This record gives sequence, C-alpha cells and structure tokens, in this order.
Amino acid sequence: MHTADLQFHIIYTPDTVVHLTPFVLSLLEFSDCRYQLVSNGCLPPEADLLEEFCAGDPRLSFRKLATTEMLDHGSALDTLQADCRDEWFCFMDSDILAVAPFSELLGRYIDDCDVFSSGHPLWHAPEDIFLPPHFRRWQGSYCAATDGTTLGFTYFALYRNAALSQVRQETGIGFGYRYWDTVPAAQQSVLKQSRLDKIDYDTGKLLMALMHIAGFRLRAAELDALLHLGGVSALAGEPPDYYYRGRLDRLACTLLSGALARPLFYLADLRLGLRSASPGLTREQSAMLTAGERRVMQSRRRKRINTARYFTALLLSLQRAAPTPDLPKLGYGPAEQRIADATEHVRRQFAARPPKTLQAAVTG
Repeated sequence: MHTADLQFHIIYTPDTVVHLTPFVLSLLEFSDCRYQLVSNGCLPPEADLLEEFCAGDPRLSFRKLATTEMLDHGSALDTLQADCRDEWFCFMDSDILAVAPFSELLGRYIDDCDVFSSGHPLWHAPEDIFLPPHFRRWQGSYCAATDGTTLGFTYFALYRNAALSQVRQETGIGFGYRYWDTVPAAQQSVLKQSRLDKIDYDTGKLLMALMHIAGFRLRAAELDALLHLGGVSALAGEPPDYYYRGRLDRLACTLLSGALARPLFYLADLRLGLRSASPGLTREQSAMLTAGERRVMQSRRRKRINTARYFTALLLSLQRAAPTPDLPKLGYGPAEQRIADATEHVRRQFAARPPKTLQAAVTG
C-alpha cells in the first residue's frame, strides 16, 4: 500500500487548536500521508487558524463541519466517511504526535487487513486494554478481548472504505455511541451469538463488532513512532489542576512520597466504584457490573483525566514560558514513565518556537 494515498481526518474541537495543531508538523515530518484538519464547532478565530495552517503545506487540507454547535464525535466521523471516496477511510485523534518515521510499517500492516487501529493512550494499564468476557461495557481503551479477539481502537484507525460502507448500509449502524436498548433487534441477535452483547458501546465500538461478525479482518498493533497523549481534546476546557476525588487520592500522591500510590488508588477506585454510578450509566445499569469492572472504570477515568490535565498544563507552560507542572501520579509505574518520556518529546516539538510566538507558528 502506498501510504501517500492515505488521508487522515483530524478533528479539532473548541479550545484545542493552538495547543494541538503543532503536532501535525511531526506527522508531516515522519510520514508521506495527507491530513485533513477538521473544525468541529470551533469559533471563527480557531477555524481561521486551522485554515491558514493548512494553506502552508500541499499535504494539508481544511474542512469545517459545524459552525455554532459541536457534533458528537460519532456523528462527525459519520459525516466525514459519507463524503469519503478514497480506498481507505482514515482518522486519528488530535493529541497524537510522531517521534519517528511510521509510513513503511503502517503500509505493511494494512496490506493484510480491512480495519487497522493503533494508539494506546499513555495512561493505559493492561486492564484498560484487554476486555474480559464478563465485563458489560465496551469502552474506548479496550482493543482486544481476553480470549484474543481483536476489537480495535478509534484513536488512530483505518477502514477499507467499501467494507465500512457495506456494513453501515446493511445494519444502519454508524460510529455513534450506543446503548444496548438502541441497537436494532437483528444486530442484538448476532451480537449475542458472538458474545459481544454489552450495556453500552463507545464511539465506533459497535461498528467494529459488526465488522468483526461480518468476517472482515481487524488488526490492532502499536506504532511505537506515534505517541497518543490520551483525552487532551475530549477534556479541553477543564482546569489543568490535578484531579483529586477525596482523601485517599491525596494520601496516594503524598504519603511516603507516593510509595503507596498503587494500593491506595486501588482502594479509592473500588470505593468510588461501589458507591457511585459508573460514568455514563444509571445506578440501575451500574448494578449490572461486577465490583471489579466498576473499579476499572473509575481507575480508567482517573488516569485519563489526570494525564489530559497534565499535558494541558504542560502545553500552557511551554506557550507562556512558565514553570512546567509536576508529572502526574497514576499508581502505575509504566504509564508514569511513558508520560515522562512523552514530555521530553513534547518539549522538543516546541523547543524551536519561542512561547510568545507560538500562536504565530500555528498559523505558519
């Protein structure tokens, strides 16, 4: 596959353009792909920045989806795919940057599959990636079942466009978030037969399940040359401070310099999971989850929020030549190390841009 023929759609939502658009420069440097930067609900100043930025390189193009209201992510992807005439429909999150060449490996991966996805968020632990069969929710960071079934991400994804259009037309299912009671009866039947029936399906997950059931080849693999910060765009506008949920979180971060972070966070996640509804579900729906799944959902949310807030604070500090924030404590050493390593890559990405002229750099 000639990756120069691929065009990735990158969707920008309000309050993300100045911070995240410079990452596109790394994608241009380390690949031969094309990129369409998509404004989804951005106000005119941000949309104008995107359009001007795209004018500076022939591999970039600009599209405005919504002007006054932001579309949900699934609806935005549905709209983009409906207009796509390429062999592959490709998209990626806006908080992904490249640190080395990746085109050659990507081309080899997609030669023998119909759907390829990548992009483990930096904050992940194994429990966030592998979905046990008894878990009732299919959320964004799960890319494989514990029985080995490939499920896939929607962080960095490529679909054979004809196959994707076929499944969408046959099922009426798009990329949107779905609850089980909104899934048509015909699809409920095949999902139950494949043991992929869940309470809810995050963006694109139900569509991936149906493509798997239809016999299309799904593949998920890490591209080490790409770093996915994880959640920065989705949580734009939140305060960049560390997200404490209570006393146990504070003890986990401070007691014995964080040496007890892992067990204390475990207890805090379990306690909160049992006492409150799982994010996105009612109390009745949450009662269908095991204690273990409720804990994992709270852990995932905590790690995602604090990683996103940290990188938001880091980008602001680089923009303003201010002191950089402390690395976040997540209670999982490998994730904390990934964040520390990514911090240096982000610093280098902005090193050649004096903070006072960062916004001018975004416009080329």
